[in-house]
Amino acid sequence: MSVASRSLTDDEWEAFRLGRLVAAERAPYFMHALFAAAPVASPGLGTFAVDGSWRLYMDPDLLVGEGRWDSATVAAVLLHEVGHLLRDHAARAANLPTPRHQLAWSLAGDAEINDDLIAAGVPLPEGCVTPAALGCPDGDLAETYYAALVPPEGADGSSLPDDDSAGCGSGSGCPPVPGELPSGVSLPDGSAEPVTPAEGDFVRRRVAHDVQAVEHAKGRGSMPGGLTRWAASVLAPPTVPWARVLRAAVRRAVAERAGRVDYTYSRPSRRRLPGILKPAMRAPSVIVSVVVDTSGSMSQADLDAAMGEVHGVLRSSGVAREHVRLLSCDAAATTAQRVRSATSVRLTGGGGTDMRIGIAAAEAATPAPHVVIVLTDGDTPWPDTPTRARLVCAVISHRAPHGTPEWATTVHIPPAA
Repeated sequence: MSVASRSLTDDEWEAFRLGRLVAAERAPYFMHALFAAAPVASPGLGTFAVDGSWRLYMDPDLLVGEGRWDSATVAAVLLHEVGHLLRDHAARAANLPTPRHQLAWSLAGDAEINDDLIAAGVPLPEGCVTPAALGCPDGDLAETYYAALVPPEGADGSSLPDDDSAGCGSGSGCPPVPGELPSGVSLPDGSAEPVTPAEGDFVRRRVAHDVQAVEHAKGRGSMPGGLTRWAASVLAPPTVPWARVLRAAVRRAVAERAGRVDYTYSRPSRRRLPGILKPAMRAPSVIVSVVVDTSGSMSQADLDAAMGEVHGVLRSSGVAREHVRLLSCDAAATTAQRVRSATSVRLTGGGGTDMRIGIAAAEAATPAPHVVIVLTDGDTPWPDTPTRARLVCAVISHRAPHGTPEWATTVHIPPAA
């Protein structure tokens, strides 16, 4: 089907504005998204759809034709379409295993949106897709509904036909509908300018702020659960992979010590001057002590993952195996115990270890370490004065690290890492 997209006529604009006004009254927290989506008339489309540049494609017959929708229906469908854009269904669809089942993703995305609209009191058209219609509970993610519709690889195939024409346009993670404008291209009259990804993210954050503001004003539970969870995820601070942070901290500590070269006469300089013996420059062989809290609340898997990262960085940084010491410290011990290998470290349970004992034991060794790395759940006192060695505190805990020394490098490792 060939669809030539165009600008809206005056009558179509009036019908669209009225539907958008009703939508804004039904869900005022969607206001910024409703006004960010640029309307485009797509004669013969038979529905509404969106693209990845926040263009809203509408069949004008549904606005002003004999079979036009009433304002309440237009409003509900507008809220549904901007829901695809707000929840970034296009980007999420790209992360699904390939080949992607288009109809299943279309149904899954619609269900994720519609249950929240129904919970918000928006009257949706009869026959709309809901989680219940898919045999799933409300309040879940589109990926969960998709997995219920499409069994994993090796299982019996989906009972759904793979309809490449299904969906609400490329903005929903489905194939483009007929008449979609090329990315970055406006209509000939200059209208329907594409929204950039950065502008789209800004709109999402504004809507998420408005959702949280309404819930704060009306009380907990006043907003649909799925919408509340979405807003929290959008406004959550960006997470930095703990492994990358830990690798950087250890590598930086080792490099700083390895770079502290000094003069030595044990091996004279090869630059000879008559009657003068010049010293050579020598970089120290970096010695690293790893102190493990074996009575913490972290799991064995968390400890193994953290130790694996530490030892991997030390090997790649050129620290010889004989220059890496491993000590364990538990709640009952008054001294730190030397451990032969990482595989022999096992958690003993309990808590309240004083890791100052382990750090002191590490520094008391001969020769003294240049870097001390502590793996703990954080439930411990810390040294009051700076250690001679560079201290790296890797805290495996649900809570953000607290009380670690300001002069130390602290890395937070969430449990179940």
